Amino acid sequence: MAETHVISALRAKRAEISGYIHDLEKKIKRQRSNLAHVDAAIRIFAPNLNPDTIPPKRSYRRTRYFAKGEMSRSCLDTLRDAQGRALATIEIARTIVAAKGLPDDPALIQSLAERAQSLLRNFSKRGAIIKHGKGPSIRWSLAPIE
Repeated sequence: MAETHVISALRAKRAEISGYIHDLEKKIKRQRSNLAHVDAAIRIFAPNLNPDTIPPKRSYRRTRYFAKGEMSRSCLDTLRDAQGRALATIEIARTIVAAKGLPDDPALIQSLAERAQSLLRNFSKRGAIIKHGKGPSIRWSLAPIE
């Protein structure tokens, strides 16, 4: 026979998850209603525009480890400290984790490396840094100051 405390804990966990799902479904229903109202307004002002052709905007979730702009500054500081040497994205992420005193968790480092790569790509498009190579062997360095 199953232990009563195990069953009790599982019931409590199921109730918690079920409640969370219920709240999310209510939010989805409300947002779908809001979307229908916006679509109706679009059809009034632009009858030829099909609202379904408008691509959804990706939501941005800031990591709780960094304040606004701190990750960008950390990436650039790491490249400055490299003194012209090109660094891989994962090296930049590891340096930031160590400097910030965050746990040396491979999943966290990989997540920060993905964020850093996105930031570095944007800096590269603006000419602030130089991208060396392609694919997984990409390395980054600061652009020379003119």
